[in-house]
Amino acid sequence: MKTKKRIFSGLLILVGSLLLIPWLAAVSSNGALVYVINIRNEIGNGLRVYIDNGIQQASDAEADAIIFDVHTPGGAVGAARDIIDAIQRTEIPTIAYVNTEAISAGAMISLSCDQIVMRYGGAIGDSAPVSLQGEELSEKVVSYIRGKIRATAERQGRNPDIAAAMVDKRLYLVRLMDGEIITLREEEYIERKELGEAMEIIAAGGAEGELLTLTAEEALEYNLADAEADTVEDLLALYQIVEIDGERKALTTDAIAQQQIGFGNASVQVIKSLKNATQETVLVTVADRFVFFITSPLISATLLGLGTLGLFVEIRTPGFGIPGIAGLTCLGLFFWGHRLLNISADYAALAFVVGVGLLLLELFVIPGFGIAGIGGVALMLGSVFFVFRNAYELETAFFGMSFAIILAFALAIALSYVLPKTRTWNHLVLNAAMDSGAGFHSAPREDFQAYVGKTGVALTPLRPAGTVLVDDKRLDVVTVGDFILRDTPVKVNSVEGSKIFVEAIDEA
Repeated sequence: MKTKKRIFSGLLILVGSLLLIPWLAAVSSNGALVYVINIRNEIGNGLRVYIDNGIQQASDAEADAIIFDVHTPGGAVGAARDIIDAIQRTEIPTIAYVNTEAISAGAMISLSCDQIVMRYGGAIGDSAPVSLQGEELSEKVVSYIRGKIRATAERQGRNPDIAAAMVDKRLYLVRLMDGEIITLREEEYIERKELGEAMEIIAAGGAEGELLTLTAEEALEYNLADAEADTVEDLLALYQIVEIDGERKALTTDAIAQQQIGFGNASVQVIKSLKNATQETVLVTVADRFVFFITSPLISATLLGLGTLGLFVEIRTPGFGIPGIAGLTCLGLFFWGHRLLNISADYAALAFVVGVGLLLLELFVIPGFGIAGIGGVALMLGSVFFVFRNAYELETAFFGMSFAIILAFALAIALSYVLPKTRTWNHLVLNAAMDSGAGFHSAPREDFQAYVGKTGVALTPLRPAGTVLVDDKRLDVVTVGDFILRDTPVKVNSVEGSKIFVEAIDEA
């Protein structure tokens, strides 16, 4: 009996322990749920779609916070702008974890988050817009990015002058004697310096100025960052979810104390701690990586060039084979990949197909090169430019189109020399020359000049073409005057090549 009681007691303890484990886990994490979105790649439209999907997943799961784990050298400004807008639209508290570096567009995205936490030894800044060749862009572009990053910083309560110094190297970023940090243009800095005003230069400006890049310690010192953490777990241990005037925020303990002083303890309600919160990482799938790859500007241009070349080779060869299949595959990947970027590529693909159809109509049905051919080329180029322009900046769009056209022409010229020497091409194309030396002779061409001035009779009505009988030989002729009835006497007026011109004979 004692043995049975011991076994029964042991089972109760085991069952009780199993039931307590979820409860203990819930207590330790306070039921907090955090979504982690990794920003690891160069920023582009593929990453934008991934981040949009991640924010949507977090919203559907009613997550308590979103952590953007940032380690990027930057990327396309247009994609970064859309990512910033998506972050600012969400009502979920956002935290940017600068995991080593947030450069260029990465810094802009980090500044759009509610909180910035930097890893020890991390860096943030250097957000000047540059071309694909690394050259500085025009003042118009710099002004737009400077305004965008200032507005983003102001929205999150950060110093907009520090953000502006990350974009415009001509600005002097200085700290005044009262601790205020401001930007000055070169002439303003020189004037105030000559007046004897004491200022500490944080980033030198002017024509040979330097863009602002801050370390983790400097970002904390200048109140650009909110905390330091070595891991995501350390970051979560610093934060709690609070509700202030009906709005949920993720704040550190020090920040909560400041809010309570400003709004009163009753207005700042602590909801839960993020320590030991359940983490859900938004995974980058194989499909995501594939889309990132095929929608990069260079790969997109290459697919477009190869696709166009495949169609060109297929048109030049009989039947339908490998070049056509390869061309359609490349063009399909080009349009399908950009469609996944939420770009209206369906209509662009349809316009491209219509353009190819018009071009084929011009080549094989309508002689010469007219409206159909011009319209076909215009539709093809317009559809491609539409996709590039909506996916990338204007300069990148022109680069992509130019690269695709040059690639297609270069490969077409190369193949025109290489293909005739291949065995496959020789099976498809007749290379034998049918000359007289090989025993081939064309039919002799009759000289109709001998019929000039001779007379005959119309065997058929001439309206104006028909048949006449001259010297007991039937000839196909054309009248030089009016309609001629059958059995009317005619005279050969002139001959132009194989054309014989006749006129009616006045019987009177």
